[in-house]
Amino acid sequence: MPFSSLEALFSRTRSGIKPGLDLMQELVDALEHPEHSFLCVHIAGTNGKGSVCAMVESMLREAGFKTGLFTSPHLVKVNERIQIEGQPVSDHVLINSLAAVESVEGSLERLPTFFETLTAMAFWAFRDAGVQIAVIETGLGGRLDSTNVIEPLVTGITRIDMDHQKFLGDTLSQIAGEKAGILKAGRPAVIGAQFPEALEVLLSRAKELECPVWNALDRIGISGRTTSLQGQKVTISTPDLDVGRVTLPLFGAYQMENVATAVSVVEAVFHALHADLSAAVIKKGLAKTVWPGRGQLLSTTPPVLLDVAHNPGGARALREMIQDLFGKKAKGVLIWSSLADKDPDAFLKILAPCVAEILCVEVQTPRALSVSSLIASAEKVGVPVASCSLDEARDIVTQRAAAQDFGCVAGSVYLAGEWLACQTPDPGEKLC
Repeated sequence: MPFSSLEALFSRTRSGIKPGLDLMQELVDALEHPEHSFLCVHIAGTNGKGSVCAMVESMLREAGFKTGLFTSPHLVKVNERIQIEGQPVSDHVLINSLAAVESVEGSLERLPTFFETLTAMAFWAFRDAGVQIAVIETGLGGRLDSTNVIEPLVTGITRIDMDHQKFLGDTLSQIAGEKAGILKAGRPAVIGAQFPEALEVLLSRAKELECPVWNALDRIGISGRTTSLQGQKVTISTPDLDVGRVTLPLFGAYQMENVATAVSVVEAVFHALHADLSAAVIKKGLAKTVWPGRGQLLSTTPPVLLDVAHNPGGARALREMIQDLFGKKAKGVLIWSSLADKDPDAFLKILAPCVAEILCVEVQTPRALSVSSLIASAEKVGVPVASCSLDEARDIVTQRAAAQDFGCVAGSVYLAGEWLACQTPDPGEKLC
């Protein structure tokens, strides 16, 4: 994508986050409602929603649908956020979709934010490509999220945890209330594993809206899980199907919650369409799921993991993944960074049982926690701590991981993106 176009797009990040749907409603109206041209699945939650979106899209594509996928954030290039048939859209599609949004902005009360613009771009791109069904991940919360202008065929909510308290509230109940904002009257609501406080809020809201509730953990049987550096294998069953043995290329026992939610969502879609779902769609779709930066194995000799975990819930899931792969007593080197608006102390306290040493890396964003602050938090864990540049960390991690049980790169989506970029990104390809 030409730098001038990227510069114009990313300049919108300066307007920050503006929760609310009024502007977004104006925007999709001006674009003649591209979101009405395809069926939608809407997914919210705190942890696991991206993985669920990726699994659902893969299964729907395996079923023969022309699919769209809208997720955030991206890791290396903004194109990753808008995918059609499993592939990030081209620069040409981004340019055209941005031009379409820009062409109607004169009629709006203000300039759309970065996320509002991207959401509208995704809708426009999906309509232009003839997408039949799109899987849409909320950006922040749900009730006031820009994506919540859609009328989904099915909604899904993954596990809710503490995050983005500034915008969503200070309790699980408050946060769950915001996430429940995506539920629509009479539309099936798939509810994944939840803490009791959050579950109560979700079920109450679903009852108010008369949403048929599909409880993922009650519906989907998952057993016989085995794991290796080649992935996980499980046996899956639903009330209607004996799916059998399935290979999942994503690591972590916590992914079983996501698998259950994703399979339930696809079940609900086929039920709503009065269509038959086959075991092959589930088996092949899950096996083909691609979701970079989420328990991604960068190398096997020595093993080095990359994960976008950045909050307490993510830290717990990452710790379980590490212990699952390498043993309860395994310890390794952690390449770590954090943003200033996260809780670095809580994150590291949870990971501490797996950490032998920490290398602090400051990522390239104004939101990054400074190296001195990173070190101050890391020293509380009681293991050796040092700081280094990203390039130095790349050279060091393999050596240190070979001397210990593993290496792990985690703590920020920005860090994962910068790590995956083989070279310094172009100015427009920075994370946001």
